[in-house]
Amino acid sequence: MRLPASGSRVWSRPCALLLAQCAAALTAIGCWTPGPTNLERKLQLAQEEIDRQKDQLAAQQTTIDTLHRQVEQIRALKPEDLHIIFYPEKLEIDSLSGGYDVDGKPGDDGVVVYLKPVDAQGDVVKVAGEIRIQLYDLAAPPAENLIGEYVVPVAQARELWYGKLLTYHYTVKCPWPQRPPRNPEITIRATFIDYLTQRVMTAQRTCTVKLPS
Repeated sequence: MRLPASGSRVWSRPCALLLAQCAAALTAIGCWTPGPTNLERKLQLAQEEIDRQKDQLAAQQTTIDTLHRQVEQIRALKPEDLHIIFYPEKLEIDSLSGGYDVDGKPGDDGVVVYLKPVDAQGDVVKVAGEIRIQLYDLAAPPAENLIGEYVVPVAQARELWYGKLLTYHYTVKCPWPQRPPRNPEITIRATFIDYLTQRVMTAQRTCTVKLPS
């Protein structure tokens, strides 16, 4: 039998096969690129959602800008336009305006104001606008005579319109902000800002309220 030369190595067939498999595995590992983790995938989805919402906001802003331009064009009225449209020229406070009671206890709980926007022909017209009302107790000291101030935005004013049985007006209830005034005579000062023409109309009237005994 022939012995192997000194310093040489003899590998059995199973060992050689194992070494080949290991080499192949190492080669495969060297070429493999790990895929995205769950966290990376969630971050990617979140970024895609942010980008989608940005696109939606941009589209909404474009729509808003377009509507604003249309409103400005409508409001850009020429003097000759005012002769063919209906718009109020003055504001009236109806004589029925005065104190109102809701709790049944002695004394009124505030003042109800009936406002009438009136056009050049003296007719009450239903128009959109912002309403502002101030109540004064002019018998009180100057620093204390303002009872309360009430603002009705144009978007809410339509809910206060009343038009039945030949009666047309805005009905604005103004409750006492804290406590009833000290004197029964109340001065109502009303302002109406016409939404279409941006005209500012004012009116003033006094009324008498019932105070707690």
